[in-house]
Amino acid sequence: MSVKQVKQTKINENPTLLKLAETIAIRAKQSGFSDVFFTKNKKAFSAVSGFFGISQLQTALLCIMLNMSFRRSTIDLEMIADYIDIDPISAATYIPELEFMLNKKLLRRQSSEPGRRRRARNLNSLEYIVPKEILDALSKNEKLQAEEEKEVDQYELLSRIRRVFEDYYDSECSYSEYQSGIKRLLLENNALPFVKELNSYNFTEFDKILFLFLCTEILDNEESIDLPKALRFLLPEVRKQMQIRKEFILGRHALLLSGLVTSIEDRFRSDQFITLTEKGQEMIYGDDQELYPSKTPKKKSPDILIASEIPQKSLYFSHDEQEGIDFLADVLKPENHHQLVTRLEEAGMRTGVSVLLYGSPGTGKTESVYQLARKTGRDIRMVSISQTKNKYFGESERLIKKIFDDYRKMVEKSEVAPILLFNEADGVLSTRKNIGSSSVDQTENAIQNIILQEMEDLKGIMIATTNLTKNLDKAFERRFLYKIRFEKPQPEIRRRIWTDKIPGLAEEYALRLANRFDFSGGQIENISRKCLMKKVLYNQFPCIEELERYCNEEEMTKPRETRKIGFSWGEKAV
Repeated sequence: MSVKQVKQTKINENPTLLKLAETIAIRAKQSGFSDVFFTKNKKAFSAVSGFFGISQLQTALLCIMLNMSFRRSTIDLEMIADYIDIDPISAATYIPELEFMLNKKLLRRQSSEPGRRRRARNLNSLEYIVPKEILDALSKNEKLQAEEEKEVDQYELLSRIRRVFEDYYDSECSYSEYQSGIKRLLLENNALPFVKELNSYNFTEFDKILFLFLCTEILDNEESIDLPKALRFLLPEVRKQMQIRKEFILGRHALLLSGLVTSIEDRFRSDQFITLTEKGQEMIYGDDQELYPSKTPKKKSPDILIASEIPQKSLYFSHDEQEGIDFLADVLKPENHHQLVTRLEEAGMRTGVSVLLYGSPGTGKTESVYQLARKTGRDIRMVSISQTKNKYFGESERLIKKIFDDYRKMVEKSEVAPILLFNEADGVLSTRKNIGSSSVDQTENAIQNIILQEMEDLKGIMIATTNLTKNLDKAFERRFLYKIRFEKPQPEIRRRIWTDKIPGLAEEYALRLANRFDFSGGQIENISRKCLMKKVLYNQFPCIEELERYCNEEEMTKPRETRKIGFSWGEKAV
């Protein structure tokens, strides 16, 4: 440093704090942090260190890092060593001082390798940032405002724990540091009911960490976590990862046994997802659980239809079909069903209600189940037959068994038993194959045998829909308590459907369409959707020729000779 520079950095009579910090930074350059350096700048150190409440050494470090921040976004130990002209290994002795300033929020730490796999911490991975608030405080001569101490409840605690996980993910703390950080937070807040309950279980330290990680993800709107990925993140030892996964697969892990956590198996991999049970959610939310409907949704998967969310829809049937549906609706009304179950139990009979709806496609079988569920307040557990098929030996049988096991749990937890719906169940209700047939046929037979046995033991309501009319297996025919056949609608029923689906269609023209085209309700709905789409796109209804063309397309035959029938859309005939 030249004599001129030294003169320029002499302390004025009334220097600002920022000027004093600049003086310390400039004079520290190539100083080696010698005793002479600290002695000659005693007045500057006294003012700045007193302002921040830190030692002279910490003040010196802060000032030179602030000075370097105008040219560097982050500062590491090697830069500090070069600045003050010492060996990097000597600069490492300042790490405790830097950690102290980190805790006082005078510095922030940033990793040069954020988000990478956890490795042993290298000295050159320690990078620091001087917050802008430090410059503002020195410029305005205003002390940093202490953060208002928040009242710690389970939400605030989990928020702080989440920040520890984030620091670990960003390599801002080591494996041991993140573990000790969480342990410290639990110890400091051991009077919280949440922590007391957590400590009441016979969990290992890592069990607690895994549970807390799941809790933070649930609070962040996740429904579950990928267990193998979570273990790779939280636990560096592969052997321990595999041991924990095995305990979950076998159902022996402490978190499962506690009833706080449950596992969700992925059908196509050995991996597993885990989530909180209702008991685990209550542990987080306590009395506030009703305030978080999005965290504990009733609809847990796409396979669940909630009764209250099913839209009302008008259906039109023959007298016999309507009579059967009305009787079934009376059976499924909760008050009637409860009474029927009680009487059947007293008589020593099976209490399950199994129903088969069969007939031509598009005749309203599935929609009838939806409307029954809506009227009786019963949710629907949908079963797609594809869910029961898997190429691995024995896996299909396990999947169909799991469907019934899960349904049993739903019934036990529900005040009103849901409906187990096997939609388009042709593949499992057909006649069973002969012994000695292919392995695929043997698997299908095994699936059918499981379903037959489950129907015998059913406690709840099972409804199956199928287009089968001839090759229904006799064993299934006997086990379905109610069987309702759906025929294609007669002209009068078709007329009612036409007028319902196309509001404004004149009665006489609806009847002519009904007589001319032998459509199911589903086919008529398809045509009405095309009409609505044209109205939305072009703000006009289809003309007669277009409507007939729609009908011919739906019938998939050669167009018939166009007949001008004319119809009214509620205003005038077209």
